Amino acid sequence: MAPTNTVSWSDLPFDLVGGVADRITGHADFARFRSVCPSWRSASAVHAARRRIPLLLVPTAGSWSLADGSISQTPMPTSRSLPFRFASLSFRFASPRGWAFSVTIDFAVTLQNPFTGASESLPALPSPFRVYRSTLQNMLWDRSPDAVMVSPGPGKGAYFCRLPAPDGGLWSPVAGCSQAADTSSITYCDGTFYLLDGRTRRIMAVDGTTFAVASVIEPPDMVAPSPTRSWRTPETTLVASSGELLLLVRSHLLFKAGCRADSESEGLFKAFRADSRSPAAGWSEIAGGDIGDRAVFVDHLRGFCVEANGVNGLRRNCMYVASTNCLVDDECGMDVLYGVYSVSVLDLADLTTQNLSHGNLMNCRYGRHLQWPTWFMPNLH
Repeated sequence: MAPTNTVSWSDLPFDLVGGVADRITGHADFARFRSVCPSWRSASAVHAARRRIPLLLVPTAGSWSLADGSISQTPMPTSRSLPFRFASLSFRFASPRGWAFSVTIDFAVTLQNPFTGASESLPALPSPFRVYRSTLQNMLWDRSPDAVMVSPGPGKGAYFCRLPAPDGGLWSPVAGCSQAADTSSITYCDGTFYLLDGRTRRIMAVDGTTFAVASVIEPPDMVAPSPTRSWRTPETTLVASSGELLLLVRSHLLFKAGCRADSESEGLFKAFRADSRSPAAGWSEIAGGDIGDRAVFVDHLRGFCVEANGVNGLRRNCMYVASTNCLVDDECGMDVLYGVYSVSVLDLADLTTQNLSHGNLMNCRYGRHLQWPTWFMPNLH
């Protein structure tokens, strides 16, 4: 009898595979679907591009989708060395590469990838992190393929741990980081960690292999509005992309939804670029602050760029800002009852701000322990 012809899974028609891909809602399930074979990967490429929209990691709830406002659960690590009532209290911070950095209140550290399920335990944080619990709330971090770098905040330097973390390994200080007196972000790109001093706008470039300070990039010349009020104090965001550094300077007024900056003395926004391969050449101001067909995502950790070409529904030349708002006890005026998370989008063309907080995000709350929301990208590879 002649053998019957069989059709393998990789021979399924492209439109059929694409139709299945369209119906998969979970990011982790979609990542597994694309890993089945090259044919399925190719057939679902357009669907993957549509999903390349940052998610907001809300530590108290899960991952909030900018696309449809839905929230998916992401498991949090727990500590076995703490009493049950404290074991699940963790501080969690995301990165644009899909990894999350979780710290329990006994300073145990775990790296997690919620899309692949991969995780790795790191050495407990060093002593400079153990002064106040607020240090864990406000700590900074980023990772390269070979290491993780963290900072407790202003004036306390930075520390790195190589990956995979060796048994009994330690966090080592980055020599020379005392120059970054007010470290406000750590960003990794193309073999270099960039530490931004939010007060002076000076940037320290640290080699991602040797962890030696490669250069100190001086800030651009600019006239900022006088910080006579707190919302006029300029905030600086560093964005590192391949071959380019962006420095975005804005005042707090531009965070407020529905506001429009009527004068430079009230609402400031300026954008500068530098070649990351030769930063000594200095900064050049971007005319009109137009960053092109890109959107910048900003949280308390860092900023990063995403292509905004219409396929993924993101608005070009805009800044998506994640933040928190506290509800204070009116009787005492100081006691925080709870806080909520918010997302607003700043249009850099006319400096108008729209509040995107809606649906499930408005229902996410935190108590006395502030947990910042952080952006991360789905890892669909």
